[in-house]
Amino acid sequence: MNLLFLTQVTNPILAPFAWVMGKILNLIYLLVDKIGIPNIALCIILFTIVIKMLTLPLTIKQQRSAKVSAKMQPEIQAIQEKYRGVDRSDRNAMMRMTEEQQAVYRKYGSSPFGGCLPLILMFIIIFALYNVIYAIPAYVTPVKKMYQPISSDILKNVEGTEYEETYTKALKQFIKNESLSIRSKSTNKAEKWNENQLIDALSVFSTTAWDHFLAGEPIYKEDKVQETKVLDDSFKEWNDFCSSDVFKKIVEGKEDEKDQILRVNSIFGKYSVLDPPGWKLSPMLLIPILSALLQYLQTKLSMAVQKSGNDKKKENATPGAMEGMLKIMPIISGIFCVIFPIGVGLYWVVNSAVSIVQQYFINKRLDTMSIDDIVAANEAKEAERMKKMGVVSTDRTTSTIAKTNTKTISAIATDSSNKGKNSDDRKPSQKISDKKKDELAKNAAEGKSNISAIANLFRGDDEEDK
Repeated sequence: MNLLFLTQVTNPILAPFAWVMGKILNLIYLLVDKIGIPNIALCIILFTIVIKMLTLPLTIKQQRSAKVSAKMQPEIQAIQEKYRGVDRSDRNAMMRMTEEQQAVYRKYGSSPFGGCLPLILMFIIIFALYNVIYAIPAYVTPVKKMYQPISSDILKNVEGTEYEETYTKALKQFIKNESLSIRSKSTNKAEKWNENQLIDALSVFSTTAWDHFLAGEPIYKEDKVQETKVLDDSFKEWNDFCSSDVFKKIVEGKEDEKDQILRVNSIFGKYSVLDPPGWKLSPMLLIPILSALLQYLQTKLSMAVQKSGNDKKKENATPGAMEGMLKIMPIISGIFCVIFPIGVGLYWVVNSAVSIVQQYFINKRLDTMSIDDIVAANEAKEAERMKKMGVVSTDRTTSTIAKTNTKTISAIATDSSNKGKNSDDRKPSQKISDKKKDELAKNAAEGKSNISAIANLFRGDDEEDK
């Protein structure tokens, strides 16, 4: 079943992205037309490659964020484990846990939602791209002009006739009978289509639909009583319209326009990007098969980024959700490519192929990425930011945590045996003297901070009190 969107997407979020992509696709078509090979399938391939290259920085940022997040998770989990038995109503303990987690995020230059923005932006781009692929005549001017002789003839010939108010309903019935689908609510609700909406409808006609349309074939149903075919009354408007002199005048001499449209939309000469492959055996079944296979490889490579961040003991413990996605996504991709037009499946195949190549080199780059260098750069960046703001941190514990690893984190907090107590109710041996705080800060500034020094911070002041 083919899907049809309104002429150009009007969603305030998607529209700007779709407009830019439409300009790119229009330029690509003009270029391939100039060298003598105007073909939508070729344009989709080149268009997909261009979009993937333009969004490569976003892909790298998102994958880098996933890599850093995987490295960071053991420290976040260690903090959560440390406070597992603490009373959640203890605000001081909860604040300390939050501060420690924020320190780890700052240490890695990340945030709980650090990888979400690139991902959200990628989804917006994908949805906008689908709108462009589904409504190519709306964005590619030369392609739109191919449909205009037919659309303008329909509007001109029905004007002032009894079909002026019914031709839209008649075409909707024809589209329904051809197993095509108009998804746009605006086009569905319109009782009288304008030229753009009419071109939208014509642009999803499959090869078979074009043959039936130009032949003006009425729609029949089986009469079980008379054991013969009779006109289907549920398609009355179409049956009346297609048998009229007005319709015959519309389709007269339109074979050339049809041939031009199908030629531009052809793939491997015999097939059209407007046709869904279906379940019948044909070379076009390679599209859904390739889509499923490449989707599997792409997902596998993406998961490798997150796996590389886990420790070796957990290396083979792939989360169930990701394992399920690895199995389900290729199947869904393959089924969609059977149902949707070949042009959409072609986009998915090329998109996955380019993504695999990009992911391979991104993974190679991320494997050589030093987390220590990232931490050092982020600490310097954070210090510079705080300096510009004129803020001097007095939170020695948080600052120290940001410079430690998972093992040191577990040593830097109030013992879990203190759960349910306020910080002011701690015993003298659990309090931190100002002298020790200053001493630790001095050591940290001189680069002498170590695990034992940090541990001494919370050992107590008993010896000093003696």
